[in-house]
Amino acid sequence: MICQDDAAASRLLTGLISESKHFPIIAIKSSKLARALGTNGAQLDSKSMRALPFDLIKIDFTNSSNEKVMVIAIGYALLRNSWWRGEITAVLNTSFIGDWDCAPRSHPNDGKFDVVTVGSQMRPMQRLIASRRLRLGTHLPHPQISTHQATSLELSSNALPNLFVDGQRFAKVSQISFTLLPDAVTLCW
Repeated sequence: MICQDDAAASRLLTGLISESKHFPIIAIKSSKLARALGTNGAQLDSKSMRALPFDLIKIDFTNSSNEKVMVIAIGYALLRNSWWRGEITAVLNTSFIGDWDCAPRSHPNDGKFDVVTVGSQMRPMQRLIASRRLRLGTHLPHPQISTHQATSLELSSNALPNLFVDGQRFAKVSQISFTLLPDAVTLCW
């Protein structure tokens, strides 16, 4: 199947998993995830496309209306209310969120995802300085920025942060869990 971008692939995979259907091989035409592989997306006119297995992140969350929702992330999930105040948590299958290299050591098929947390005590000026360094992945180390790798993670928050998955904004969440699905899909580049 051909998807226009990472968000479209995320929507496709979410629909398929909720219907208990098998995942097809997917080519993403314009992909931020592909940057980790040194490309911008699938070269549909190429005779030498490569098919590679990729991990996915299954996200189960409870929104502010107390509804339970599931979504699949190909590249990342982000929890935040503001870039400038409050805690920010990114769960990444790749190092990039847009043009920002948030988790320089992350790899899209290493059997784990990277978790980057910005502490709520980090001041706006410090965030500005870190954001300028994000394009090069040189924002670490900082005492208010922590990183670790995991295959599952559960969080809850009274602050009801907004959830963003592969560029799509979802809802404010109170509880959320992330589960790695290793080698879950084959992507073509």
